[in-house]
Amino acid sequence: MNRYLFTIILFLFSSSAVLSQDLFFDVKVDASTANTSETRVFINMENSFKQFINETKWMDQNIELFERIKGIIAINITEIPRTGRFQAQMQIQSIRPIYNSNYESVMINIADRNFNFDYTESQPLIYTQNSFNDNLVSILAFYANFLLAMDFDSFSELGGQKYYDEALNIARSAQQQGFKPGWEQFGNLESKYSLIQSALNSQLEPVRQSLYLYYRKGLDLMEENPEAARASILQALENIQKANKLNPNSPFITLLIQSKADEIVQIFTEGDLAQRRKAYEIMREIAPSNSERYEVMID
Repeated sequence: MNRYLFTIILFLFSSSAVLSQDLFFDVKVDASTANTSETRVFINMENSFKQFINETKWMDQNIELFERIKGIIAINITEIPRTGRFQAQMQIQSIRPIYNSNYESVMINIADRNFNFDYTESQPLIYTQNSFNDNLVSILAFYANFLLAMDFDSFSELGGQKYYDEALNIARSAQQQGFKPGWEQFGNLESKYSLIQSALNSQLEPVRQSLYLYYRKGLDLMEENPEAARASILQALENIQKANKLNPNSPFITLLIQSKADEIVQIFTEGDLAQRRKAYEIMREIAPSNSERYEVMID
């Protein structure tokens, strides 16, 4: 699951974590490979990032504490070119609880290899819509809105539109301000701009609709009616397959399938053999590099 830092499915949050308004993310900063003996700045950075993500009001509506979106952000500081300048890689994982169960599903697992930023100890991180934000704030706000968008899509069909739109506004502003790397509009399929453009591509709307099928009509009903749940999840995969034929190598589809592959395999190791075979064929088509992992679906 993790290409450079860690593998994680379930995790516990510290009891001392700050209660969030909309998001409840743990943040870990690792500078062990950065050739520095400094520790205080990274402790401060960890706390500052956590406070920004968890205490910023991202939604218009108020939600209960148990409704907050959970996740983890792991940051690997790789180089410190000068005081206050950091080159890093970041991995963000969001978790969606599944109704009527203790299971928590990894909704998305994003590896950002271009998390380069300026940071001064104790500097306040403040996000303002439709206004200038520095690169660090723009990156964190982009991902906060993108993860919210996906979560809302999983509860109602295309329900996350406003948050995708906000993520696009952030990406446009960052690109116009010349923030590099990681915001390129062209030539970098792993850029944040490419990701949000892909998610909002009208030909990929069935992929967003698939989040609702996969979660609300699928996993949320797995305990109650596993047959119907698997049928909905298979329909979601078929929608993604059709969209993938129109947009091969779409960053949104690639990221989604990479994040869900292990779970999809688990879902279709049981149930109707015809469904399992169909799911197997779809996964081999849209993510062929992992074909061996899918064999257990048809054993």
